[in-house]
Amino acid sequence: MMSSKTAVCGALFATLLNSSALAQNTDDEVSVLERILIEADNRIATPVDEATRSVTVVTQEEIEEQTATTQSVADILANTVPGFSPSTEGNSDFGQTLRGRTFLTLIDGVPQSTPLRDGRRSLNSINPASIERIEVVRGGNAAFGFGATGGTINIITKRPQEGETKSFVSAGVGFSATNFDDSLRYELQAGTSGREGNVDYVFDAFFEDTDSFFDSEGQRISSKPLGAQGGLAEAETINLLGKIGFNSEDELQRLELGVLYYDLEQDPDFGGLFVGPGAFAPPTGIQPALPGNADPVNAGTMNLNLTANYTHEDFFGSSVDARFYYTDLEITFDKFPGFAQTQIQSEKLGGRVTINTPLDNFIEGASLIWGVDVLNDETIQIGTDNVETLTQLVGPGPLLNGLLAQLAANGGQTDPTLDQFAYAGFAQIEVPIDERLKVSAGVRHEEIEVDVGSFLIDPNFMTTFAFTPGVGGTVDFSQTVYNVNFSYDANDYLQIYGGFSQGFTIGDIGRSLTDQTFAFGDLESEAQLTNNVEVGLRMNGDAWDATVVAFASESTGGETFDQNLNILVQPELIRGVEIAANAQVNDNLLIGGTFAYLDGRVDTNGDGILDQGLPATRIPPTKITAYAEFDPTDWWKARIQGLYVGSKTQTEPLVFGGARDIESYFLVDFYSSFDVGAGTLDVGIKNLFNEEYVPLINQAFNSQFSEFRGPGTTASFRYTIEF
Repeated sequence: MMSSKTAVCGALFATLLNSSALAQNTDDEVSVLERILIEADNRIATPVDEATRSVTVVTQEEIEEQTATTQSVADILANTVPGFSPSTEGNSDFGQTLRGRTFLTLIDGVPQSTPLRDGRRSLNSINPASIERIEVVRGGNAAFGFGATGGTINIITKRPQEGETKSFVSAGVGFSATNFDDSLRYELQAGTSGREGNVDYVFDAFFEDTDSFFDSEGQRISSKPLGAQGGLAEAETINLLGKIGFNSEDELQRLELGVLYYDLEQDPDFGGLFVGPGAFAPPTGIQPALPGNADPVNAGTMNLNLTANYTHEDFFGSSVDARFYYTDLEITFDKFPGFAQTQIQSEKLGGRVTINTPLDNFIEGASLIWGVDVLNDETIQIGTDNVETLTQLVGPGPLLNGLLAQLAANGGQTDPTLDQFAYAGFAQIEVPIDERLKVSAGVRHEEIEVDVGSFLIDPNFMTTFAFTPGVGGTVDFSQTVYNVNFSYDANDYLQIYGGFSQGFTIGDIGRSLTDQTFAFGDLESEAQLTNNVEVGLRMNGDAWDATVVAFASESTGGETFDQNLNILVQPELIRGVEIAANAQVNDNLLIGGTFAYLDGRVDTNGDGILDQGLPATRIPPTKITAYAEFDPTDWWKARIQGLYVGSKTQTEPLVFGGARDIESYFLVDFYSSFDVGAGTLDVGIKNLFNEEYVPLINQAFNSQFSEFRGPGTTASFRYTIEF
């Protein structure tokens, strides 16, 4: 079956090649690939081909093409970024890593991650409809800090367009090819952008209503495919974006105010969870979706970002970028059998100032990028039904009365309030040694203080409900990280780059507190410092580009989990190779793809020997992507893309449900766009060949709550009118 699908894909690629060769005039010149600027490398706009790190930019055109088959940022990144794990295909990005480690997600420079109690919703806190581009810096990045051990994902939302007002409306529908009636999905979007005098603006609204997902055999997939981790089916999504900018008469100063609101809420009819002999009992094959919904509160994610951004292009010879923000994030998990439903609430208030000072008076072309970050983060995980759950499970009697008294004395919560105040200063100097060699070096110092409120400990993980009081306190973290990188233009087509960088994160304090082996004084040891090295080749021709990079990442305090989801902090070494390439074959055809291989080992007993491999929740199997994009006319274009996730043998006990080999799968998506009437019709087909597969994260969990296939063939249609 795999060979036949590969043959069909090869035939499609060959057809596009032959068709484009016929469509191209022999006198035409091959198009030159566009030069792209990024901000995620060193916090100022820098051309990708001048970056000293491994960078991937997902453009707005690519995002629009990908949204013909998915509305998930995690899916888009999995399809386009080497080193990024395959998508979980759910609401959580737990199990998705960048080079085997956690990543920092930013939206317009505002951190979305919740490291104090990691809910892993940072990629599913915005809809792609509001995104202009996504910048991914792979590897530790000290310029941003506050958790960027595996890399930085900087999501840039849509910006106001120059000139007269431009508006659009679009409507879409999607459905499963294996079950039409119960799989309908609807979407509506409208937006406007423009400039009047010195004021510009952009407003965008998106709404989506999604029914059930169905696998290749037409079997309904549970709306909670990973238990409490959260799904995307049977949900409603609202996404609102608004920006207004004020520019000075000389265009040197700008003030921009923005608001982003995202809300995904599930109210499923098929969200029941099978309760077997244990939470992680061995699976008994593919599970059916069970009717019912035990959640007292509908599960989902709500995210509100308020931002103010001031820039000055010539402030005493330097450029200044000052950003201030407020975020309010609520993550409501599904209720897991035998446990209270919980919700993470996180409020952030912070700011970051970046100053770019030219040093031409000392070294021509050199610059100093420096600034400060300040962040206050108050996070708490509460039970939406602690009292109800205890009453049902314990029953009336003295034990229940005592537990309820403890809950009342602790404000009805078992987990503590975590209040973090953090600040950091950084400086990065960039020096061109000559016309070919550029060196960049920097330092960042972080000071973090976390106040931990009082809490209750259940040493048996909520099985006996024998809570004991836990004493809060204050824990401090202080760390200085360094980086030094270079890029060398060997000739007009080849650039060599690489260097050393460090990353720092404090880990999931909230989960550490629930560990039965917890001691409050151990919290400071939960901090994780990573050392990263990489060497890469960046090649650019007249109509092609390619990168090849080898890297290694070492940490003495890497963070993974045992079968009971307790945190394990152990020495780790991760190594890998990444390849990406694109080629403009002619004016009508663009082809490309990525390749990523990772290997991760851990020292489980502190003897200095890396004796076990890291599980697939951290180190995915080999991932390969490929695409061909055909654009023969000004009214039609098409794209076919493939994603291959390799197999992996797992014998290590770190896997959640015990050792299980990962089976490979190969997915093909198709997209086409036509000018029809007054607008544009986009057609997307996801899983074109109706592949029967189990997503990587479902296999890696290896539990009865994850034994569900991925969706079969799904078709989507969207019609857009601009005016």
